[in-house]
Amino acid sequence: MALLSFFGRPQLAVIASAMGLAVVMSASPAAAAECKFAPSKPIDKDVGIEPLLLIDGTCTDPDYNESTFVIEKTEQLTLQVPDGGPLIPYTQVTGHFPATKTLATLPPGVRQSPTTFQQNYILKFPAKEFWKNRSFEQQHPSVGGVVDDRMAFTNGAFSINWMSARNENAVATHRHQAAATKVAKAYANKLYGNTAKIYSYFWGCSGGGTVAMAAAENTNGVWDGVQAQCVGTSIDAQYHSFYWQAHYTMAIPKAKRDAIAEAALPGGTGDIYAGLNDEEKSVLNEFLAAGYPLAIIGKHFSRLTPLIDPIDIRLVDPGYEDDFWSKPGYAGTNPPNYLKAAKVDGYATITGITRNEQGVPTAVQFDPATVPALGTTGDNYLEYFVYGADGKTRIIDPTRSLGEPPTNKPRFSLIGNLDKAAGTLTLTGANSQVLLDALKVGDKVRVNNRFILAMYFYPRHSVVAGIRSHDQYRNADGSPKYPQRKDISALVHSSYRTMGGRIETGEIKTKVMILEGASDQLSWPIFNVGYAERVQKALGAKANDMVRFYLHDNGSHTTGGGEPGIFQQSMQDMIAWVEKGTAPLPSTRYTVRNGQVIAPDKAAERFGLQPVINVTANGSARATVGVNQPVKLVGTLEMPPKTGQIVQYNWTVAGTADAPTVVEKPQTLVNVDKTITFPTPGTYIVKLSVNGQRDGLIAPANRTLLQNIKEVRVVVQ
Repeated sequence: MALLSFFGRPQLAVIASAMGLAVVMSASPAAAAECKFAPSKPIDKDVGIEPLLLIDGTCTDPDYNESTFVIEKTEQLTLQVPDGGPLIPYTQVTGHFPATKTLATLPPGVRQSPTTFQQNYILKFPAKEFWKNRSFEQQHPSVGGVVDDRMAFTNGAFSINWMSARNENAVATHRHQAAATKVAKAYANKLYGNTAKIYSYFWGCSGGGTVAMAAAENTNGVWDGVQAQCVGTSIDAQYHSFYWQAHYTMAIPKAKRDAIAEAALPGGTGDIYAGLNDEEKSVLNEFLAAGYPLAIIGKHFSRLTPLIDPIDIRLVDPGYEDDFWSKPGYAGTNPPNYLKAAKVDGYATITGITRNEQGVPTAVQFDPATVPALGTTGDNYLEYFVYGADGKTRIIDPTRSLGEPPTNKPRFSLIGNLDKAAGTLTLTGANSQVLLDALKVGDKVRVNNRFILAMYFYPRHSVVAGIRSHDQYRNADGSPKYPQRKDISALVHSSYRTMGGRIETGEIKTKVMILEGASDQLSWPIFNVGYAERVQKALGAKANDMVRFYLHDNGSHTTGGGEPGIFQQSMQDMIAWVEKGTAPLPSTRYTVRNGQVIAPDKAAERFGLQPVINVTANGSARATVGVNQPVKLVGTLEMPPKTGQIVQYNWTVAGTADAPTVVEKPQTLVNVDKTITFPTPGTYIVKLSVNGQRDGLIAPANRTLLQNIKEVRVVVQ
């Protein structure tokens, strides 16, 4: 119980827990004012969450605070920094905020709350000589976020690590993370004998980017710098993007999609329309105009079920499905051939019902001859509608469930696995008793995929002003080309839950960097551009003092965009910005052309943090030569203004990498060339890789090498 010496007995209570004795950190006698909830709004009830908690740097969360944080154990550990680095001792504190409510005890209308879960944390404090009055925190609401120990400790930070992330616990996570930050600061002040300001930094990608937006917009005085990476914005990123990708997957056969991807690669033919019919060309154009990066179109999310289940939209707009298949202006009334081929819709006759010992149905037997044929999308998201004795009245369970929205799916359809050949629907999961009670031999069940197919077209009918991906759905006068749904509020429900009672507006309250990779296949560049522009619009003239947007080539959908050196450098710049007032380098410049976010080819025009590469093979991105004929490779490596110097580069030919070439005298501009031949016919990829560094170092201790790559293709005949 070493913690007693840090906080003193008057500030501690010892309680019994499932793990044995645990320590509860108690607030000091002069407790801060309690954080207040914002007034409730109708959308709070629609979404089923508590109102937004108004959090600042001094108020106390009523559920999460020093008094409620249970310390389970402390450990004295060490980290050996590689490559001759120091041995860093650190104190690891494992603890949690207990659950204070259950679903049954939540206030009326509230169906989800972080207070129904125990929130587990691990806090890591480096030895005093390594600490520089900083804290780091990384987050994702469903997969968590553990800060790299080396990154934290070598940057003089303790880390706050949330260990309870999962989908059902993804509501308002910034709330207890803010409280955990305050608890950790109080602990650090006692541990280090500190009275000076502690600077706190927060980052996250994807859903973590959404939480980062919450941290920047919903709180004031908790975090001093926030990085919103690969941001999952409301509407377009969290819902529409998966409908566009599923539409593309459904409409264009895989072999043709593979050909499109091959044509779009560096040195490809560039003819992405080869072999497509008019319907397929139209779908491809819609996908690209929505903003999917053409260069990585072969990496698109190919699942036909969206990552976020569209049940939200069914709950808010239950008439959309029928309207899509019956009203003018919707594709379902005059479906393209690929939609006809995918559609499943028919009535299967019940010939038997298998029940367990309690009399609960476990399987439904149909007359196999009445089960409709599956379409091109197979049994993806098949639904099984139950009808009353009249054969016309559809049975829907009227009771909305608590918890995550997908738990409402059994209200509308039986849940099970269909064996079409045998005509058997094996029931799985938590089926609604209302639907089960309505099953009768001789009745019919509608087997169909009408709802999910209709959802693939939903972006056309839910156009939002200011979203660039929707420009393609507007006429020249700004009016929509397609019929619009009256209530599209469901499109913000996911973000509203994650952000704990609001959606992003751009009204940030702390310094923010937005990092995005140009090859992000989930949170596309156009979505991140949209958020950056929203911040700029919200802040006006103050934006340059508060926000930067950095787009980097080849970056993917992961922390730092999969470019660790760029991420590390951006954090150095963030720290200098926050603690010293040193303005970071200018944002990456870009243009948007038909949904595609395009950065300039020249470093002096692009800005940002990353070296810019241009490379050719015999003067172009694609060279065609004969066996043993020379191929002249020419590359230009250039750093944007004030970002550093080129320190290293290397060629990779047909998968074999040359030894890296170290630039003896680092320069901002380096021209390279190489002549190669190929002894056998084939298609070969040649890659040029480069490292730049702010101070011209080849092996910086802070791991801030700035990477980029570019490829060309050589066809040997």
